[in-house]
Amino acid sequence: MAATAGRDSILVVPSIPESERQADQVMAEAAIRDAACLLVVDLSQAEPKLLMGRRHADQVFLPDKWVFPGGRVEDEDRRFADLFSGVFSPRDLANEIRPFALAGIRELYEETGLLIGSDEPFDSTTPVWKMFAASGQTPAPVHLFPLARAITPPGRVRRYDTWFFMASADALSANHATTDGELLDLDWFTFSEAANLDLPNITRLILNDVTAVLANARAIHDSSETLPFYYYDNSSFRRELISCKVAPSPP
Repeated sequence: MAATAGRDSILVVPSIPESERQADQVMAEAAIRDAACLLVVDLSQAEPKLLMGRRHADQVFLPDKWVFPGGRVEDEDRRFADLFSGVFSPRDLANEIRPFALAGIRELYEETGLLIGSDEPFDSTTPVWKMFAASGQTPAPVHLFPLARAITPPGRVRRYDTWFFMASADALSANHATTDGELLDLDWFTFSEAANLDLPNITRLILNDVTAVLANARAIHDSSETLPFYYYDNSSFRRELISCKVAPSPP
């Protein structure tokens, strides 16, 4: 992958464990889909906690693994982002990344029942946003801070170009009990507890990133001047610094 504007240093990180590799017959050319994940961090106690859930054992992608809430970016998210007049963080977040932030809020609500929104109802007739619109709130992406980007390596049964965001639990505006059942055993874990879960390799790397962010300042803040970008290049899984204020390079 050629270097583009906004990238800085390149670091080689550990290769993907063999246990995470799919069967040899899986084609490396699987289509790359856009996705978003949202890390919600509770800083109200002495030791921060993260919200995580376990994927179903019969799911094709990352079965039985512990992950952060998230999912695919839909076309409706892109159309909504084009019309959305609210504030993002940073304010000059690249237009191409804004649908990911909105999708992260939507997926958080669908999978956990937790809302990050404002008391300003909005009308949405699209199936993807109908459930959120019924909550009576409008998504508030100003509370989401970009954390990292990662592309699933070749050879997996599913591949995603994922943007990870983080938000403080203080930003949660409501808690609705109904979820879509995508994640099991939803709970809050300290960072040390999370590290002992059965995590995908990329989730463990992102956990290290948010740990580093909070080590510098015990607060959820905009650290978006440079963000880690994880991707597979030939035989190595790489970590490269990029900006979320410029259009990201295509996968």
